[in-house]
Amino acid sequence: MKLIEEHRKEIFNYLTKHKLMCLGTYYKLPWSACVYYLFDDNFNLYFVSNPKTKHCVNISKNSKVSVVIVNSEQDPEGKKKGFQARGNASKVTSVSEIKEIIKAWNKRGFVKVTYNEFKKAWKSRFYKIKLTDIQLFDQGQSEKNEVRIWNI
Repeated sequence: MKLIEEHRKEIFNYLTKHKLMCLGTYYKLPWSACVYYLFDDNFNLYFVSNPKTKHCVNISKNSKVSVVIVNSEQDPEGKKKGFQARGNASKVTSVSEIKEIIKAWNKRGFVKVTYNEFKKAWKSRFYKIKLTDIQLFDQGQSEKNEVRIWNI
């Protein structure tokens, strides 16, 4: 499906409403972890995690990841909506990019941090997921549009 501006707005609106995603990784065995995320205008997702965690070790061996973002408070009897995606993850090493992520992180309402605090005290690091595919599942849409998939 071609990604038009209307779809971009719908996806960004959905991403804005949530803060937690389930991240799927794989190296020898699959692994999942729930992490807080940010996103940018290019559909890149960012999260912070300790490089020694299982999911980050997996990413260092195999950058391919999957992501699920869902409202866990949806009415089980109501119309469901969810976001699934695939992409490639990597640790962010650029100082200028880290500083921009920290600004966005602080605006998003997470624990405030400065670059110096991040560099000196945090064991965790920022990771970037460059999405390759997005799927939006929405039972509020017509049957034809209930599942929409875009290649990014």
